Amino acid sequence: MNFRRTRPQQLIAIGSVTIFICVYSVTWPSGILNQKEDQDASPATLSAVQEHLNIVRYADMVRWGRNNQTSSSFWASSILSDDRRIYFHETTGRDHLNLRQLCAVESTAKENPSRSVQIFFQTDHVNVTSAPFELVLKTYPNIAVLLINAKDYFTATPLERWYSRGVWRKSPYKTEHFSDYIRILSSFKGGGMYMDLDFVTLKPLDADIFRNFVPEEDNAVLTGSSFHFEKGHPIVRKIMTYLASSYRPKEWAHSGPAMMQSVVLKYCRKKLPEPTYPLFLCPEIKVLPKKYLYPYTFADWKRLFVTNVSSSDPIFESYAVHTYNKLSKNEPVLVGSDQLYSQIARVHCPVTYAHALTDLEVDFF
Repeated sequence: MNFRRTRPQQLIAIGSVTIFICVYSVTWPSGILNQKEDQDASPATLSAVQEHLNIVRYADMVRWGRNNQTSSSFWASSILSDDRRIYFHETTGRDHLNLRQLCAVESTAKENPSRSVQIFFQTDHVNVTSAPFELVLKTYPNIAVLLINAKDYFTATPLERWYSRGVWRKSPYKTEHFSDYIRILSSFKGGGMYMDLDFVTLKPLDADIFRNFVPEEDNAVLTGSSFHFEKGHPIVRKIMTYLASSYRPKEWAHSGPAMMQSVVLKYCRKKLPEPTYPLFLCPEIKVLPKKYLYPYTFADWKRLFVTNVSSSDPIFESYAVHTYNKLSKNEPVLVGSDQLYSQIARVHCPVTYAHALTDLEVDFF
């Protein structure tokens, strides 16, 4: 997906990002994930440099947690269990993020500075020199990078047999299905709000609104591309049981949106999902209207790439926008232009955007 550049706003954008980074660094007290209240109990990490960037092995955190159950270290305890965290999964096995994925993480961290933002990699290292990854990590100390061994992550959980049998590895949708399963597994392990890596966050995600919810993507259609469940929520166990006992490798949506719709409606004894916020669909589950995270439906994804946007456009009321990467990944983002995607990226992921604007070797955004 080659992008084309327009240069008139280049100096303004670079200057704005420089000022933003300086202000953010000065006003941040010490970094949410560097608030090591229990210095003696801090866990082993990969290296001093990676510790400074909040890059840790998840297995180290688990071992640390077993030995320090009474510790109040936010940095480590929030990784193991935190209903306020917002987490992402890179599920292709790569050790880096592309610019659109990095924009998703950056925009979420920027708009939610008091919350832990976590990105899981199923690798033993990350390439922080790829794109402006290292600069994003330095700019937003509330981001943590968690390295997991997938086999260990699934071990001793209700989904271990699904993973170890390996039928999913032969599926034409193996990456999508692996993502469907591991996002729920992370909810089971630690709670919090999950988001796909093709969102751009536009406003602070109010922890009261975005709590114990499933979102409406289209009229009466639920989706699993974002959700929040507190740790121990009974519906997570229901979902895990469904995923462990019902796998269809040739059906793309079976363990994703179809699963979410089926389990939620059965759990709540309803026939059709309807937006229920601020009320609950059933005890402790609410359906968020599509305007909160999905101002555009699956069929309307091209609206992100237009230049003339009305002030009444639904995106201006939304907290985030799903960009439907599966469909939009080959559509060029016109960096430096008034294209909608370009405009929101410039404001909400400024570090990533500045890199795309200035690096002539970047091929995709």
